[in-house]
Amino acid sequence: MAQKPAKTPQRTRLEEARAEMYRGLVLETAEHVFAQKGFDDATMQEIAAEAGISLKTLYATVSGKNELYDRVVETRGREFLKRTADALEADPGLGILAAMAAAVHAYVDFLVAHQNFLLIHLREGRSWGLPGAEGPGATQRDQGESIFRGLVQAGILEGVFYDEDPQTLARAGMAVMQAHLAQVAEGGDAEAVADAVLRSLLRLLCRPESLEEMAISGAA
Repeated sequence: MAQKPAKTPQRTRLEEARAEMYRGLVLETAEHVFAQKGFDDATMQEIAAEAGISLKTLYATVSGKNELYDRVVETRGREFLKRTADALEADPGLGILAAMAAAVHAYVDFLVAHQNFLLIHLREGRSWGLPGAEGPGATQRDQGESIFRGLVQAGILEGVFYDEDPQTLARAGMAVMQAHLAQVAEGGDAEAVADAVLRSLLRLLCRPESLEEMAISGAA
């Protein structure tokens, strides 16, 4: 019995490229459908139809709706964190207020550019400021809290922020940021929303004398 010829490296590369294209298409389409309809009302049939692929092809890419939702949230979450970390690492010598401003602007700019990702969280009522949250994106939320906690600790060391538990302050700050997210979803100007977030965070975190000094210097 003749054996089937082995796949050539070129054929393998083409298959991998095609599979990667399908993965990207499926994730982008699923993100849009989940954002518009929510997890419960979205269907695999609708996602396949909007992506322009067969249901069989969709199930060859992911095992089901739960896995697809997890992938969407975790993929965008990683991109979100990288954007924020990159903004902070661009100039490690920044003072705490400038570093906070850079992180906030990166945060808002990302959500303006990826509003389906934002709508998923708003629709599902997910909070990035709750301790011990589980489910899709939990690792990213923990990492995001860690980044913010580092900023809070730096502010405490500089004597700018209240000398209180950094984790509690970080979680409160994340909740404050999330309270502004609806403005982004409603088409708010990115610069104005970022400035509003920053003002709210300064009022929450800064010691009164620090706020007075910033007001005098025009930094607030």
